[in-house]
Amino acid sequence: MATPIQMPSLSPTMKEGKIVKWLKKVGDKIASGDAIAEVETDKSNLEVEAYDDGFLLEISVPEGEVATVGAPIGYLGAKGEKVSGGAAAPQKTEAPKAAAPSAPKAEAPAAKPPAQAPAATGSGEGIAILMPSLSPTMKEGKIIKWLKKAGDKVSSGDAIAEVETDKSNLEVEAYDDGTLARIVVNEGDMATVGAPIAFLTPKGAKAGATAPAAAPKAPAPQQAPAAAAPSAPAGAQVVPLRREAAPAASGGGRLRASPLAKRIAQERGLDLAQVRGTGPLGRVVKRDVEQALGQGLAKAPAQAAAPQAKKAGAQPEARAFGTRPEPQAVPMSSMRKVIGQRMSEVKPGVPHFYLTVEVEMEAAVKIREEAKALDVKVSVNDIIVKAAAIALRRSPKMNVSLQGDQVLHYGTVDVGIAVAIEDGLITPIIRDADLKGLQTISAESRDMAERARKRALKPAEYTGGSLTVSNLGMYGIDQFIAVINPPQSAILAVGAVAEKAVARDGQVVVRKVMTVTLSGDHRVIDGATGAEYLRELKGLLEHPTRLLF
Repeated sequence: MATPIQMPSLSPTMKEGKIVKWLKKVGDKIASGDAIAEVETDKSNLEVEAYDDGFLLEISVPEGEVATVGAPIGYLGAKGEKVSGGAAAPQKTEAPKAAAPSAPKAEAPAAKPPAQAPAATGSGEGIAILMPSLSPTMKEGKIIKWLKKAGDKVSSGDAIAEVETDKSNLEVEAYDDGTLARIVVNEGDMATVGAPIAFLTPKGAKAGATAPAAAPKAPAPQQAPAAAAPSAPAGAQVVPLRREAAPAASGGGRLRASPLAKRIAQERGLDLAQVRGTGPLGRVVKRDVEQALGQGLAKAPAQAAAPQAKKAGAQPEARAFGTRPEPQAVPMSSMRKVIGQRMSEVKPGVPHFYLTVEVEMEAAVKIREEAKALDVKVSVNDIIVKAAAIALRRSPKMNVSLQGDQVLHYGTVDVGIAVAIEDGLITPIIRDADLKGLQTISAESRDMAERARKRALKPAEYTGGSLTVSNLGMYGIDQFIAVINPPQSAILAVGAVAEKAVARDGQVVVRKVMTVTLSGDHRVIDGATGAEYLRELKGLLEHPTRLLF
């Protein structure tokens, strides 16, 4: 019986997806893990992988058309098998290319995109490569570096530019073969989502002039109405930037792998640069990774990844006495702009309440010291995350978030950890933190914090959850209050573990004490609910053996 290939839900807010490109055609043999299509979601472009072996019997949703989540986009089965009648995919067509004039929601700037084309050469510049929308909060992106120059030949899958978003740095890949005709947005400049950043002349077409675009440099970032976003995939797709892996340097080519292959390789410690890909365009797929693991290929040493550059916290050079340099104006990064925008929206819009409790950490610190003696890496923060997760599971009224006019009650416990990076902060999510051991939480926290600082996290790794742990104790901060990270409903502000004099049985004794402040969203959490949660958290941290039960 033919198996439907359904449009997957690739983000928390995704309701439908557009088929940007089919990577397989009807009649092709498919193996589990093969990338079969590229889909544009509300956040980024992602690949859909096959979960079964078989042949592609039917494509129900053609390229450029839209299907709702769960609708069949194709069918997989035995060679020659017929797809039963009436099983075609319920699909929704938007015809984004033809609907450009009617697509804008109420924004008048729809008249500006046509003005972009004449600014070129007037001879038709081919395919516009647009600034895509890569996160729910992204409104613009900055071109960090062009990886191709005007006049270069470009093949489908080639990385052509590195873009800084408000969350991470990403590479833009070409969809088509051709020549990079013109660069519209230069390095260091911004472009709003949907604005052309370059033009690609299709293969076989005559390339126009390849002079660098100096004139449109300033207008380009401002000519991008949000309505242009649906046609963003016209010339390019986006993939997470792999700063730590440099296989291209050794072979001159660029590493391509399916998401499933990357995940397996990461979990098993396999260097994908050593794996020969058998998928489309040499892409490494699941079966290639499994074959390599069977041959015992080892991961390359991490030390060879990249030379240590300047440390983010390096002290500035001392200036000579009597000299007074002018202050240096540095443009805000995309991340810092979004942080400022969201914090200004949250504070007036979300009614915060605050509850503070002191926790004796003698027993928790002892667990950390015992783990250290056994060469097991477990930090005090890992213990706090684990305790916060179990307390959340035991306080279901806290495990909620407000989405529009509905309150979501979560059946899983996902806890965010606030990570400071060079120009802001981000909150990677530990999924199912209540079910994981301290070692697993520790390993995941360190891995995601490291990749967050390299701006290499995927959207699925920093979205969701109902509570975040923000710890400034390592900076010697005793107590602070934190701002809730929407759509989450609470955040824990954790201070330093310090020795304090406390009264016990009529005696003054010294104990290791930590202050924790809960910020709660009063629209969905009451003060008593927050107090019960803190009481549970305090009990778990003061008696950490309870974390085992």
